Amino acid sequence: MTRKNVFLAALVIVVGAAIFLAGWRWSDARRRPVRPGFVGVHGTQFVLNGRPFRFIGANAAIFYGEETAQMPGRLQAIAQDGVRVVRVWASGESGADDGLKSGIAQNDWLRTNPFRRGPDDWNEAAFVHLDHILAEAERNHLFVQLCLVNWWRDTGGIIRYLDWAGIADARDDSKPFGINTDRALLFYSNDKARELYREHVRRIVTRRNTVTGKLYIDDPTIMGYELMNEAQAPTGRWAERKAWVAEMSTYLRSLDENHLISPGTWGYRNGIERRAWIDEHSLPNIDYCDVHHYPRDDTDSFVDSAQTMGEFMDNRVAASVQVGKPLVIGEFGMVPEGFHGMSRVDWFRAYFDSAVRAGVAGAMCWIYTNDTTRDYGITPDPRDNPTHAEIKRAAELMIMQAAAAPPANVMDLEHHLIPHQFAFNRPVNDPVTMPKITVRPEGILYQFHPESAVAGRFERIDGGFGYVWGVGMGYFDYLVPERAYRKRIGRIIVRANLKPVEPYDAHGQVFNSRVTLFINGADCGSKLLLTPGPGQVLLQTWTIDSWGIRLQAARGLPLIIRFSIEPMADQPYGLNISNWPEGYVAQDTMPVEVEVN
Repeated sequence: MTRKNVFLAALVIVVGAAIFLAGWRWSDARRRPVRPGFVGVHGTQFVLNGRPFRFIGANAAIFYGEETAQMPGRLQAIAQDGVRVVRVWASGESGADDGLKSGIAQNDWLRTNPFRRGPDDWNEAAFVHLDHILAEAERNHLFVQLCLVNWWRDTGGIIRYLDWAGIADARDDSKPFGINTDRALLFYSNDKARELYREHVRRIVTRRNTVTGKLYIDDPTIMGYELMNEAQAPTGRWAERKAWVAEMSTYLRSLDENHLISPGTWGYRNGIERRAWIDEHSLPNIDYCDVHHYPRDDTDSFVDSAQTMGEFMDNRVAASVQVGKPLVIGEFGMVPEGFHGMSRVDWFRAYFDSAVRAGVAGAMCWIYTNDTTRDYGITPDPRDNPTHAEIKRAAELMIMQAAAAPPANVMDLEHHLIPHQFAFNRPVNDPVTMPKITVRPEGILYQFHPESAVAGRFERIDGGFGYVWGVGMGYFDYLVPERAYRKRIGRIIVRANLKPVEPYDAHGQVFNSRVTLFINGADCGSKLLLTPGPGQVLLQTWTIDSWGIRLQAARGLPLIIRFSIEPMADQPYGLNISNWPEGYVAQDTMPVEVEVN
């Protein structure tokens, strides 16, 4: 090849690489153009006119019919606190039988001022009020996030859609929040309910604002759409919700290329839910991630201090980093009297500071209102002046650190696979951990009571006489003690009475669990634990002939026997180690055995 040809070939390669990288950056920016003035995304950041955009946001009680007259003043007050994004309802479904029993709250504004009274009965006045909200938001330099339906009944929500679709038994006052969850999940798959929802989406997204004259699709004041408020799905039913999110985000995108879309799921409590959350937010037409959090009420998030708030935030940001999209905390609230020894302002400071430090793209609080009796209300009352001051401080902090990347500990994604675990460790010489040792001609038999575990770590954990159990992902360790003499070892056999732990929201489904055996950190293989019938034992047995493990046993070194539900197991549904059921033939033996032969 001549020198000229070599030069031309090199030039082609360089130009081609430049084109590829330019295309990659464009793809990473959003996979579609971002119009001036519209909020877009670039990786885990929002962008506005080519610059990073991080914000403090707020939810606002500015519904049509509820404090309607205060709407302009409330948006002005929100803007004066440095808030950049306001989250409002763009939905509300009513009907003749909206009265709820069992103390379940019903928003009064909905009874006479819904967006929709029936499948074909639309309330134009509510839509016009939304037009005014957008106009006032623009006047106050606020962006607006619009929520398109509610899972919960207090605004009508999906239960009303199911009523209209002929499914009345999802409404059940005997159930928590008045919802029969199994029946309510039909909202995700029922043809009529999905059609009714798409009609509402189309009316909102394609609307022309009667105040400004702008089409909603051309209005940069709208930051984006939330498909549902706190969309629920019990354990093992996430695929149904994901299919709905995929369908509706694709439908909304077909109507509007300009605005961002989020699913609106509540968040996650454990490792397997976290995986489903990541999977759902990875859908191609989902632009950013969303989490809600109330430390006082969300007891299964285990946040009771500034430190645990920081751990919670780091974990959620790490999940969004894995998705590769920005994270918004769409709701955070604290009652005026505070919680767990911390004042309300202390909680807001912990929330905002941990959000800024961890790399949260947007942190929103609940809820601006004039009603001083409302739980979590942020009001003009002097009692809330310190809260307003804290919001202003956080808004300035967000602007100052708009371009900050998540810290190194958040980027260590494997560290965050499990949101929270409880653990115990016992000294190696604790008598409780000592096995029964039987020396036989063929080898040595070590037998353990279930509660003899030297260590344990699970998302929830408990134990007592004759049992230990852990929920979700984690492990229990048993210690084969050091031996003073050497012995030739041909194989090691581990047996145990192991069962899965049924999720709290199993709703009659059968859940199995995959357990992996480790000996001194070496993977000895996994087994799928089936759910046994009454009085049934499904004994698990591993036979290990690994040279490395046999060598350690031959030298008399201590052996850590770990039964682990791994973070990436296909079915990580906990572990129960317990004594034999009554009447079992081997009930005079211990349910964890290690043979060193």
